[in-house]
Amino acid sequence: MKTRLRPLDRVPLVEAVAGRLRSLIVEGGYSAGDRLPSELELMKRWQVSRPVLREAVNRLAAVGLLTVRHGSGTFVAQREWLSSCVKLVGSSMAIGPRELMQFVEFRRVLEGYAARKAAMVAEPEQVAALGQALEEALGVVARRSPQAMEADFRFHCMLVEIGGNPLMRNLLELLHEFSMAGMRRTQPAAMSDPQGAEIHRAIVRAIRDRSPGAAERAVHAHMDLLITRLEADSAEDSSPEKRDPRSESQDS
Repeated sequence: MKTRLRPLDRVPLVEAVAGRLRSLIVEGGYSAGDRLPSELELMKRWQVSRPVLREAVNRLAAVGLLTVRHGSGTFVAQREWLSSCVKLVGSSMAIGPRELMQFVEFRRVLEGYAARKAAMVAEPEQVAALGQALEEALGVVARRSPQAMEADFRFHCMLVEIGGNPLMRNLLELLHEFSMAGMRRTQPAAMSDPQGAEIHRAIVRAIRDRSPGAAERAVHAHMDLLITRLEADSAEDSSPEKRDPRSESQDS
C-alpha cells in the first residue's frame, strides 16, 4: 500500500517537497519504475504551486532518484540508484564527528571555489536573494529545528548554484543527508552566535563587493569553525563521562 500523502506546512517549500518525495522513495512507499501521482494530484494534496513541485522533482532527478519522461510522467529511478540512496541515508545515521570532519573538508574545497566564482559572476538579484536566504536562516536557526537546518542548507546550496556549476550543486544535494547530520551536531551554534553569523554575512558581503579572495576566505573561516566544533564534539564523545555505564560497573 502506498504511503499516505499529507499536506505540508509552509516551510521552505522546495526543500520540503523534495524531502517528502525522498522519504516516500527511501521508506518504500514506491518501488523502482513506479509512476508518481500526477502533478495536479500532488499540487492539490501538498498545497504547493507547479513551479515549486517541478523544482523539487528536478532536484531529485538531477541526483538520480527520479526519472522524468515528458508526456508520460515522473517515475522512481532504477534500483541501483535507490540502493545507493538508502545506503547514503543509513550511513548518515551512524557517522560520527571524525567522519563529518572529512565531509566538512570536502565542503571547504567545493564551497570555497564556488564562493570565489560567485564573487566574479553573481548578478545583483542573485546577491539579493542570497542575502535574503541568509537572513531567513538566521531568523530560524536558534530554534534548533529541521526548518532551521534546511534554511542553512538552502543558503549554501544557493551559494554553490550562483557559481554556475550544476555538477557541484548536484553533489551538494546528493550529500544532503550527510550535511544534515553535520548540522545536527553544530546547530544552532554555527549561525546563532555572533561569530558564526558574521562569517555568513562576510560571505555575502564579499560576493556583493566582487572580492573572490575574501569570499573564499570567509567560506574557509566557516568550515574551520565547523571543524573546531566537531573536534570538541569528538573529544566529548570520547571522554570518560560518555562511557557505557555497564562497562563502568564491570570495571568496578
